[in-house]
Amino acid sequence: MAGKGAMDRRNILGLLAAPALGGRLLGGGLLAMLTGKAHAAGNGAIYLNAYATTGAEPSYGVAALNPAGKVLFTIPTPGRAHGIVPRPGMAEAVVFARRPGRWFQILSLTDGAAGPVVRAPDDRRFTGHGDYSADGRTLYVAEDDVPREEGAIGIYDATDNYRRIGAIPTHGLGPHELILMQDGSTLAVANGGVITHPDTGRAKLNLDSMDASLTYVEASTGRLLDKVRLPEEHGNLGIRHIALLDDGGIAFGTQDERPIGMLQPLTGAHRPGSGAARLFDTPEDVLSRMQGYIGSVASDGRTVAASSPLGGIIGLWDAATGAWLGSTALADGCGLAPNGDGYLATSGLGVIEPVSNTAEAGPEWRAPEFRWDNHLTRRVG
Repeated sequence: MAGKGAMDRRNILGLLAAPALGGRLLGGGLLAMLTGKAHAAGNGAIYLNAYATTGAEPSYGVAALNPAGKVLFTIPTPGRAHGIVPRPGMAEAVVFARRPGRWFQILSLTDGAAGPVVRAPDDRRFTGHGDYSADGRTLYVAEDDVPREEGAIGIYDATDNYRRIGAIPTHGLGPHELILMQDGSTLAVANGGVITHPDTGRAKLNLDSMDASLTYVEASTGRLLDKVRLPEEHGNLGIRHIALLDDGGIAFGTQDERPIGMLQPLTGAHRPGSGAARLFDTPEDVLSRMQGYIGSVASDGRTVAASSPLGGIIGLWDAATGAWLGSTALADGCGLAPNGDGYLATSGLGVIEPVSNTAEAGPEWRAPEFRWDNHLTRRVG
């Protein structure tokens, strides 16, 4: 580990106290995902957590916790859940199915009631993520247009029971994560570049011709504002996860979909209209350990953090320059969320650990009955 001054852990330990959660709810959950997305509801901020119970036939749902770690409510979901997004200005959130998904579900953050389940059109599959408009009136959902083998963004009216009102293109293939940018009018989309089909599930059908990209789409019209690909020598890298940066750009993480036997940079940044993407400096021994796989990306404004659960490592870079700052080891660590002066990280082995923005980790809190996975993301509003 590098740097000094680990983050104060007192609030974190209060957030997820094991006695408050208990083994009944999340005990040994195979897929648990603390989103870290706080929304003011009732007595204050809450954290939303997708979970799976153990057993021969696991059940799935979302749990809400208060900052003291008390379970406020649980909501069953139709299947394995993935991204969760709070609705700005409302005590409400939406949870998306894992890709290729057939549903998203509305959640009440006031009383824990399950809202309607919205099904994907027959010719579409949801791809795990989405985001709200700044005023919370519209929901944008990343999806595959199956017949056309193109990426799309489904548009839903959150003020009218999430009625589907249209769709716009992502101008790319295989979208995964999309986020609304600071201007409130542009959607940034991580197009992984890989085509899948409902008949073959998660099988990747075009690895030899994959076409990953970052696209910036005008939300009101679907007009392509900018599009960037990685250099040709990195065309085997799928762009999968993104995070907002303070300079009006985004940080991104990639996954090696078609290994070519060489170490490649796996993280970088781009600002619309700036030309080529900027790839971050990373030591070769770290890249080797990451095994071509970034699972989550987050930024606290000054730094960018990216996790590799395959490598059991979290890397940290300077957000402005892309310079390498150091790393923290966390076995099977994937989830990341900005948290005060640094990040909160979770692992599939039940560890919750603060990491300062100098890459120094604080003492871990171990919850062996949990298996945390995927994204800890934090949104404002």
